[in-house]
Amino acid sequence: YWTMDIGGFCVEKRYETAREGSEDMKEWRELNTRWYQFGAFVPLFRVHGQYPFREIWNIAPEGHPAYASMMFYNKLRYRLMPYIYSLTGAVYHKDYTIMRALAMDYAHDKSVYDINDQYLFGSAFMVCPVGEYGAREREVYFPAGKGWYDFNTGAFHQGGSTKVVAAP
Repeated sequence: YWTMDIGGFCVEKRYETAREGSEDMKEWRELNTRWYQFGAFVPLFRVHGQYPFREIWNIAPEGHPAYASMMFYNKLRYRLMPYIYSLTGAVYHKDYTIMRALAMDYAHDKSVYDINDQYLFGSAFMVCPVGEYGAREREVYFPAGKGWYDFNTGAFHQGGSTKVVAAP
């Protein structure tokens, strides 16, 4: 398996001392929001660290967009548990891989060979994490061979195409 700790172990002091309304607090909240979004689609979902505290309610107050997003992805992770358990069973019994480079399933599509910021989470989800501070959209390549549906919006994307998609 591959995973990471949401929140990390050592953070910059500026996040520990960030005050409400500061740019550091804004950045800390977005970093954790993106970490939760990414963490929902890795084998082990774990929030870890000490200071600043990593609980959702310590990162952002209820009603804040960061709070809402982290709660959404926390709940989504639990809704995906039957799927995740089936993937871990396939890892144990069939030597499957939960996180899969696109080239593992789309070797016929040479456009996926150099993509290093998208991956498959099992066979049902293509994950495209956002790692750029302030980004609200990102470019996504949809591998050829089939069509793709956006999990959040239901929008259909033709395989073999690149599109800029919303990344709230």
